[in-house]
Formats: sequence, structure tokens, C-alpha cells
Amino acid sequence: MKLRVILVFVSLFASCYGVVDVEKFLKVCDRNSVDVNDCLVDAVQEGLTVMADGIEELDVPPVDPYHQKELRVEYKNNQILAKFVAKNIYVEGLKSSKVLDTRLRADEDRFHMEVDLTTPLVHVHGSYRGEGRYNSLQILAYGRFDTNMTDLVYTWKLDGVPETNENGTFIRITDFYMRPDVGDMKSYLSNDNRESRELTELGNRFTNNNWRLLYREFLPFAQENWNKIGIRVANKVFLKVPYDQLFPTKS
Repeated sequence: MKLRVILVFVSLFASCYGVVDVEKFLKVCDRNSVDVNDCLVDAVQEGLTVMADGIEELDVPPVDPYHQKELRVEYKNNQILAKFVAKNIYVEGLKSSKVLDTRLRADEDRFHMEVDLTTPLVHVHGSYRGEGRYNSLQILAYGRFDTNMTDLVYTWKLDGVPETNENGTFIRITDFYMRPDVGDMKSYLSNDNRESRELTELGNRFTNNNWRLLYREFLPFAQENWNKIGIRVANKVFLKVPYDQLFPTKS
């Protein structure tokens, strides 16, 4: 959820290379330069601030806070069945991130980029509706949720392939990968359904006491969501701006 914000920016900082006034957004890095990775560290770091408010010229939404309209998760495990729908999700914290390193491989037949980052705090909040069943026990809950994650360490990985048409050569992003390590996590769900409010409070305590186990359990669902979003958002830019403008060759 939260870290989805990150994924949006991956495409954004690269997209600036194809904007008419590129210097207004980011420094441009020569993909053939021996110093390209160092250059991209600075470019991404500057872009984290620039992209926080979005880029109107590219129809790119703000990334901090980032707004996601809806997220649906369905979980089944033996006798446990749970459905969770979150709406109007806001994710805050990306602009406080620090870029540690980048690695770019921009060939004629393949594109691969990695960006290592740390983020001190990511705050996610929104509304939810959840229902679950364990054997004969059923629960319905709805209200607000808040999650704070601290000391995140993660890497964005983008893979793509060049495509040529009458307008030039463009990169189609085919895969996005991210698996954040989290230092600590605290979550809270309110519940406007009085009949299940006590169970929700019990669930809040259990979640915060066992968040590492639950995080590993639900991480595949989050990664599937990030992959879809990352590919979709990145291609808005990569398929619009020619390859040699996104990552120019000067040397």
C-alpha cells in the first residue's frame, strides 16, 4: 500500500528526461557515462522533492501524499476467510527518503534499473470495510485505519524492453519488484460496528504484537499490487517519451 508511492516515482524521475524543459525537474544523466549511477543518485534524490506535488505537464499525480482510490484483498487459509476493502488511501513519507545507490543497465535490447532507498517513516490512512470468518465465528467491521511504518529499507527494480514504432523507440516496462524491510510497524483500526468492536480491539493488539509474522504473510498480496501499479504508471511515461530522451547518450 504505502510503499506504492515509491513505485510511482520510479517512472516519474525517468520521465523527466523526456519533458520539454527537463532541467526544470531533474538533472539529466548520460546512460553511457561511467558516472551514470552517481548522477542518477542525485537525480532521484532531487526528484523526490520535485515529484511530491506531481507534474501537471505529464498528468502525473502527487506522490507525497499519494492517493489510492481503492485496494481489495481476499485471504483464505484453512478455516480462515477474510475480505478487506480499503478506500481513499493516503500514503505519506516518500519525500523524506534518502537515495543510497542506483544501478542502470540501458542496452539496445533490454532495460533494467535499480534504486536503493531508506525512508524513516511512512504513514498510511484511509477508510475500510472488512469481513471475516473462522469456523462458525463471523465478524463485520468498518471504519478508519492508520498504519505507521518506520526505518524502511528497500530497492525499486524496473525491467523493460525497447519497442520501435513510427514515432521512434520506446521502453515498455514489463515488471516492477519491491520487497521492503521494515524496522517497526504500528496499526490501528477503528470500528463503527458496535457488535464487533471488542473483537476489533483484540485484533489491534494481536496485530501490533505479531506484526512481523503478519507482514510476511500478506507481503505477496502487496507485491502483486505494487507490480501492477508500477507497470501501469511507468508505461504512462516510458511509452510516451522516446528512449533516447528518457536516457540520452552523450558520450
